[in-house]
Amino acid sequence: MRNRCLICFFILCATTFVGWIGGWTRTMNAGHEAYLQGDYNAAQIAFQEATFQKPDHPVAYYNLGTMLYRSGRFGEAGQAFREALARQSGKTERTLNLAHIYYNLGNAEFKTGDLGRAIDAYRHSLRLNPQDTDAQHNLALALRLAEQQKDLAQQRRANKNAAPQTKPDDIGEAEALQLLKRFSKNENRLRQKLLQQQRKSGPRREKDW
Repeated sequence: MRNRCLICFFILCATTFVGWIGGWTRTMNAGHEAYLQGDYNAAQIAFQEATFQKPDHPVAYYNLGTMLYRSGRFGEAGQAFREALARQSGKTERTLNLAHIYYNLGNAEFKTGDLGRAIDAYRHSLRLNPQDTDAQHNLALALRLAEQQKDLAQQRRANKNAAPQTKPDDIGEAEALQLLKRFSKNENRLRQKLLQQQRKSGPRREKDW
């Protein structure tokens, strides 16, 4: 799975924000500088403050989501990305790539194990950018894992329904049932291990501008 996290570089786009010079811009620039220095905790604090200063602006939420994702706080990152999307407007595309937001939202949902939401996010991303090979790869991986989880659940139900009824005085059947349960448990453990290994391979690289 490929990961891509993006940060909006306000210093390079200063002319776009004429008239915005003030506390919010300084806070965003401070977050950007901390990001460049690898201080993700300071960057996160700055971007969080920026969301308080301009609660209706999507960029601060998006950058906050990026920092939360890098910190391994995937659930909170997903919420921040959703906040950014909820605040999008006709001007959003000037500063944010919506396909990238959906892509990184998909990665965050994947990391939390919510494959359904991850699949929806990747599909939104591909509707906006059908040529994105990273999104194509991650969508295929999420769909495959979701199908494997579905098969595993069906296998468990089938094993449960097929388990023979034993009598307390029927030692032979009781022993056979124990062997069957042990076999099913080992088989499910191997399946779970495979799913975990595939999930640990994770989404592909983070997106950068």
